[in-house]
Amino acid sequence: MDLRYVRYAMAIARAGSLRRAATALHIAQPTLSEQLRALEKEIGVELFSRSSSGVQLTEAGEAFLAQATVAVDAFERAVVAARSTGQTARVGVADGLADVAARLLAQLQTARLRVAPMGTAEQIVSIADGTLQAGLGYAPGSLPRGVARMLIHRFPVRALLHREHHLASSEALSLSDLASEPLVMPESDAVAGARRFLEGFVRHRLHPRLGPAATTHDLAINLVEEGAGYTLCVHEGTTVPDALCFIPIKEEVPPLEVVFLWNRQADVQELVSAARHLARSG
Repeated sequence: MDLRYVRYAMAIARAGSLRRAATALHIAQPTLSEQLRALEKEIGVELFSRSSSGVQLTEAGEAFLAQATVAVDAFERAVVAARSTGQTARVGVADGLADVAARLLAQLQTARLRVAPMGTAEQIVSIADGTLQAGLGYAPGSLPRGVARMLIHRFPVRALLHREHHLASSEALSLSDLASEPLVMPESDAVAGARRFLEGFVRHRLHPRLGPAATTHDLAINLVEEGAGYTLCVHEGTTVPDALCFIPIKEEVPPLEVVFLWNRQADVQELVSAARHLARSG
């Protein structure tokens, strides 16, 4: 029996709907339905009753998942224990968070780590299946069972401009000042957090002018330095060229939220303690 199918059934039971479960699992609903049918065929009973309002566990489904949950938990603990024994822990770091990662790692005394560049969504999947022990990323929506998160820092959104830009002499900028200027956006995980500041434009009935897209966070900085526009996705802890400057935004804009993610069953207590210290210190 494929344990993925069991995990999918557990997710459906939690969500009470195939649509919501598919969204949480980041897979297509038809695929999830097909895999549920395959699991029910293998077991020989219906686990869920379907209706227009969603799905509900049958009596057989309740009996199955009660035992399956225990089995899956035991299997996951066994996998994590096997992978963590004598191995270097892997920590994912999302694009644009190298400075935060350096501050976190500087507090560690004994942990053996290998840092892997990895987007937040990929981190969550890898932490859930035990191939990654922890990560630094941008605040996600929901998380699968077994993955914990801790808010490390909220970075206020600032406009990053070239010092020769005609708006660079301002003490603060309004969104209306920026709306007509080309906005450089990275085509990376940073966008997941950075898109939240676009809500500020929408709330004020403004339509930001999108400039060139950058494949990475660092390339966004380079494009601003070359005069291609401004960006809002770079936080002030990032080292930028002297030719660039940060300028506050007058309106209230949702901040960039950085989170520490980890597998609850992994032996990463030193990392968790370092993350807590970093969160407290700001």
